[in-house]
Amino acid sequence: MSKSGAYVVNFTRGRYEELLHELEIREFFAEAVPDFAFSRRQALVAIVVSPAKEVTHIGRAKKGVKAGTNLRRLNLLDLIELDVPLSLHDLLDNVPNRVRHKAKEILQNGGLLAPKAFLGVVDAIVSLRPEAAETLERFSTTTRQRLRELSNEETQALALQKEAVATALSFSGLQLEPLAHWELDKTSKPISYLEGLEEARMMEDSMITWDLHQVPGFDEVRSLPHASTAVFSDDETTLFVTLANKQPLEKQTGTDLIYFNQTFGAFVMVQYKAMELDEHHAAFFRFPQKQLDAEIVRMDSILAQLNTLPKNGKSHSFRLSENPFFLKFCPRIQFDPDSASLTSGMYIPLDYWKMLADDPNLEGPRGGKLLTYKNVGRFVDNSSFVTLVAKAWVGTSITASAILSEWIEHIVGQGRSVAFAIKKEDDDDGDTSRGYVFDPSPHLGLAVETPGRKKCL
Repeated sequence: MSKSGAYVVNFTRGRYEELLHELEIREFFAEAVPDFAFSRRQALVAIVVSPAKEVTHIGRAKKGVKAGTNLRRLNLLDLIELDVPLSLHDLLDNVPNRVRHKAKEILQNGGLLAPKAFLGVVDAIVSLRPEAAETLERFSTTTRQRLRELSNEETQALALQKEAVATALSFSGLQLEPLAHWELDKTSKPISYLEGLEEARMMEDSMITWDLHQVPGFDEVRSLPHASTAVFSDDETTLFVTLANKQPLEKQTGTDLIYFNQTFGAFVMVQYKAMELDEHHAAFFRFPQKQLDAEIVRMDSILAQLNTLPKNGKSHSFRLSENPFFLKFCPRIQFDPDSASLTSGMYIPLDYWKMLADDPNLEGPRGGKLLTYKNVGRFVDNSSFVTLVAKAWVGTSITASAILSEWIEHIVGQGRSVAFAIKKEDDDDGDTSRGYVFDPSPHLGLAVETPGRKKCL
C-alpha cells in the first residue's frame, strides 16, 4: 500500500558530535549521504546510529538536493532522542528472521531500508522503545492492519477527500508535504481525512480571526455533521480547508471541492469521477449516468442564476471562463496515507463535457458511451489546471451567498463530501484585512475590503 521508508545514517565520531551540538540549538541537521532513489512525496523516517553502533535518535528525513558527485543531502528533522540508546544487536534480535539479514546490512552500513525490512525494524523499535511510538507507530504493522480493516467504501472516501485537500493546497501554492504525515487515530475509525493531519488537530475556532462567515456557503458547511477544519500556511498564504458531509464515511458517494480564491473573489468547483480499468489497464468512464446527468442539470440551474447578476468591469474580475464547474476524471484512487502527491487525471470544463457527451466518437461497441484518454481529444492536466485556478483565470467573477449555499445544500444532500477550501493571501506589511469578500447586503454585490473602508463594485 505504502512506499514510505527509512534511511539509516551511520555517523562518524566527529559528525556525531556535530549532530549533538546542533540539536541543542535546533531540531534540524543535514548530512551528505550516497545518492538514493526515493520519491520526495513519500514519508521518510530517519534512524540515527552512533559510532557505538547504537540507535540514539528517531525522526523525519527529507531527501534534499545533490551534495556532490553521487552524493545527496539528507535533511534530518524533528529528531527525538531515545531514553536509552538501542544497540543494533538487541534491535536485530527483535527483527523478524525473514528480513533480519537485509536489515542488518543497512543498519550496520547505512542506507535506505527495503520496504519489508523497514516494517520489521519499525515494529522492533516501537516494542523496545515506547518513546519512539509517536513518531513510528503510524508505520507499524498494527496500524497498517487497522487500515486494511477499513471497508472499500471508507478507504475510497478517504482517498477522494485527500485528493481534494491536495488539490486545494496546489491551487494555493502551498507544499503538499503535510499530507505525508497523516496518522490514523489510535482508538476509533476516521470520520474524515482531515482528522489525521496535525494541521487539523491543532486547529481551534479561535484561530479563524477573519470574517469567514462572509464567504458564501461557509456557514452551511461548518454547521454540517462530521465537519472538521485544518489550517495550512506559509509566510504569504493561509488556506482554510473544511471537510463536511451528512453521511458517515462508508456511505459517502463522492467528493466535491469548492475552492475560493479570496484575492480575486473567484470560486471554482471540482467534482471527482472515478474511471475503471479494462483488461489492458486502460482507464475509461462509462456514461450516461443518471446521477451525473442530474448533477449537470443542477449546475446549469446555478449558472443561469449567476448569469443574471451584473457583470463586473474591474481587472481583478477578468476570467477566461466564468463557468466555475469542472469534472476531474481519474483512475480509481487508492488511499496511500504516506504519499503527498496529486493523482493524475483529466480536468474537463463543464461546457466541454457537454460537447463530449454528444460526440458520436465516444460511442461504445455495445451502446452507451466511453470516455478515455484516447478519445477525449484534449483535457487539462494537473499542472495546467493549478495555474489557471491559482491566478483566477477561471472561476466566478461575481456570485452570491444564496446561490452558492443552494449548490452546497444540493451536493451535501446527495451524500457527497464537501471540501471547502478558502485561500487568503497576507500582505507584505502583515496586514491581512485586504482582499475580496462578499457583501452580505441584499443587493448581492461584490465588495473589496481595504484598510478602514469597504466599497462596492
